[in-house]
Amino acid sequence: MAFALAVGAAVASCGDDEPCVCQCAGAPGPSSTSGGTTGSGGGGGEAPGPCVSNSDCAAPAAICDTAKGACVECLVASDCALRPGTLCSKGSCVCPQDGASWCAPDLCVDLQSSPDHCGACGHQCFGTCGDGKCADPWEPTSTLGAPAGRAQHVAVWTGKKMIVWGGWLGTSPNATTNTGGIYDPAAYEWSATSTIGAPSPRRQATAVWTGKKMIVWGGMHGDTYLGAGGIFDPEANSWKAMTAENEPPGRINHSAIWTGNIMIVWGGRNQANQLASGGLYDPDKDVWKATVAPPVPRELHSAVWSGSSMLVYGGVGDDGHSNDVYLPTAYASGGMEHDPVADAWTSLPFAGEPTARAGHSALMLGQTMALWGGYNGASYVGTGAQFNIATKQWQPMSPPLPDARAFHSAVLLTKPKAMIVWGGVGAGGVLDSGGMFDPDAGTWTPTPSGPSARSDHSAVSTGGSMIVWGGLNGDERLGTGGVLAPPK
Repeated sequence: MAFALAVGAAVASCGDDEPCVCQCAGAPGPSSTSGGTTGSGGGGGEAPGPCVSNSDCAAPAAICDTAKGACVECLVASDCALRPGTLCSKGSCVCPQDGASWCAPDLCVDLQSSPDHCGACGHQCFGTCGDGKCADPWEPTSTLGAPAGRAQHVAVWTGKKMIVWGGWLGTSPNATTNTGGIYDPAAYEWSATSTIGAPSPRRQATAVWTGKKMIVWGGMHGDTYLGAGGIFDPEANSWKAMTAENEPPGRINHSAIWTGNIMIVWGGRNQANQLASGGLYDPDKDVWKATVAPPVPRELHSAVWSGSSMLVYGGVGDDGHSNDVYLPTAYASGGMEHDPVADAWTSLPFAGEPTARAGHSALMLGQTMALWGGYNGASYVGTGAQFNIATKQWQPMSPPLPDARAFHSAVLLTKPKAMIVWGGVGAGGVLDSGGMFDPDAGTWTPTPSGPSARSDHSAVSTGGSMIVWGGLNGDERLGTGGVLAPPK
């Protein structure tokens, strides 16, 4: 942006002792001087009522145009010195370019092309900005007012906003938090979650969205395994404690799913043992009910809701001889199905099932569970499979596949219908790559470059986009993120 030329031209056409009459055709007036805001129209200009001297005028229109008897923002170019890059035109300090605005504290920018102020002050792009929009599919989440950087937190999508809560702020086992934030991607802004009545600080908890509220349960603080969850209402920004009566023992590395009216938590680890216990929680009645234990306990497994049952796969289990094994194994199927109405477990078919893994991802794509990635105790896994709940058959995913990894994120998009996996840890370390799986075509495509590499982060689906936030890279807890909106 050629500010120097524009400002020089304005000064040449305006006398030091006369009102500036520079004509910046189509240029908007200055924006508010508060950080991150954008505006058009005069940021001062002519004000109603006469004036005789500057003392009759108040900021920002603090100068009296005695010829007109009106309060204005500027008479000469030097009056706009506090807004670098602006010109004095018709009593207002304005930007010289069409579609530009003055962004606090000291920038006059072209909102149509600035990657740091794309379409609005403070709205950033990873790449270039064109016509007031980020040119590439990723754009950063706002950092203004964002929660402190963290990993192993929880996140849900409400339908309009993302809620993140809890997590691990530092390397000490006690460096956990019960703070959080609510992110509005449309407004590009954060607000803090209340800590009044919130569950105790923790990491590695689970969370589900009921359609109106977020339920948080489990996790760990220091060396203490926690239950004692809470229900968060984002509209009221308030917490309600969950009953502890009949709740399962505290744990980490467990799963939690929402069926439409109850939350099912199952498996995980408590102290040195994998767990086969679980519970059904009804938030309307604030009641827990225990589930019958299946044959094989496990942690770091996947769990999805099929519409009528919970499908569990993989994880790390106990072979009965004090040895951890990665499922499936010779003695037990890697997959199990739980009917919460009958409170009964059955094994998924052995034939064609994927190889052993933990720390993988699984999602329901219509009538099919799509499963991918993980770690098998010796190496990272880059294979996947789909399980059709109607035919009870497994089908492997065809290459080319994303790089092998575990502890990544996975979300389901509805427009277009796809599963996106991103980030995590692979053989070469922490990753900033991913892939998008088209279940109809059965093919993968790489995700474009975006946020920095990370694991133990969160990701939610808005339906048409994925929002990634937080996470861990080495010892650094990240407070940044990105929104990926792949082409339809």
